[in-house]
Amino acid sequence: MQIPVAKTYIRPDLEDILDSEEQLLWSGQPTYGGRFFQAVGTEKLCHIGFFWGAAIMWCTLPLVYPEARMGRSDAVWVYAITTIVFICISPRMAYQRQYVLSNLVYVVTDKRAIVCRRGKNWRLKFRLYVFSCQHSEAYPYSVIPTRPIPSLQVATLISRIQLKPLGFGLSHPGQPPLWGRIGEPVVFEFVPNAEELREMIKTCAREGNANSD
Repeated sequence: MQIPVAKTYIRPDLEDILDSEEQLLWSGQPTYGGRFFQAVGTEKLCHIGFFWGAAIMWCTLPLVYPEARMGRSDAVWVYAITTIVFICISPRMAYQRQYVLSNLVYVVTDKRAIVCRRGKNWRLKFRLYVFSCQHSEAYPYSVIPTRPIPSLQVATLISRIQLKPLGFGLSHPGQPPLWGRIGEPVVFEFVPNAEELREMIKTCAREGNANSD
């Protein structure tokens, strides 16, 4: 586990986020998932499930006996309401994923991995929430084979509470159902150069330990 630092900015410059002796090595954003129709992971499976669930459900309508306790007219109402619920949930999931991923910026310096998220506070005013974690030579920095582009895990926290004031700002419907159940992962999502970033961070961690010795 790692010790995070979370800060909030109103109108920040890069100089406000970086320390005076800190060197910027890389910055980027998720290259996939930031648009409405770019469904990913669990979200894509949910959309497929909603579609086929509704289709199979309506296919069973001829099998409902008109004289049954719940006749075809009742079944039509139930099926219609269920279909409307599916239609409402599906775009909501897409919007939430789009909102999160399109407002993320990732930064790697010679000392830290940084996640920046633009979002609204409880007063509905936009703020920049910045989470950072020092490079650690002991941390594995695993590359996650997300589709269609891999992701890089840069930290594992004990609890989502450690991400305050980010709150649930790093979570979205495309992540696996058990995401964050055992430790809260902090990930550079959908970065095409994940392997290169991993080696860059591990090199910085080794050099940092050597300089401290």
